[in-house]
Amino acid sequence: MAGEGDKKKPNRLVVIIIILAAIILVGIVAVIFMATGIKVSDITDKFVKHEEYIVEMDSFVVNLNTEGRTSNYLKIQVSLLYTDKKKGSVLEEKSSQIRDVVITDLMGYSPEQLLAEDGLEKVKSRLKKQINQALDEEVVEEVYFTDFLIQ
Repeated sequence: MAGEGDKKKPNRLVVIIIILAAIILVGIVAVIFMATGIKVSDITDKFVKHEEYIVEMDSFVVNLNTEGRTSNYLKIQVSLLYTDKKKGSVLEEKSSQIRDVVITDLMGYSPEQLLAEDGLEKVKSRLKKQINQALDEEVVEEVYFTDFLIQ
């Protein structure tokens, strides 16, 4: 019976090793954070839900690339999502540049490209990238199509 009591007692050496390992692990993590310049606020910003704002642009009607076939037109309504409230004024001030980017890009597509399985997602991704380039900063988080008609 004396053997049973000894098995239940944790060995002091094991406890000390576990505590030392935890302290070393915390130290390593702290050194990594300091060496890479990562701040806790940078990490929490990724997990904290930000307010979302949407700018609805006027409708676009563009000729599609039909390569000499019958003319096709695209009527589309575009909305832009952004999360920095201060950037809303940038979107309004540069709406002409944004419209130019959208029109120029959409005119390069054929109806078949737009109607392909992942066609619209590719267009949204490309528009987001090009609009942010035109703005010289990352403002637009998402591009939404709220109306879409090919004729």
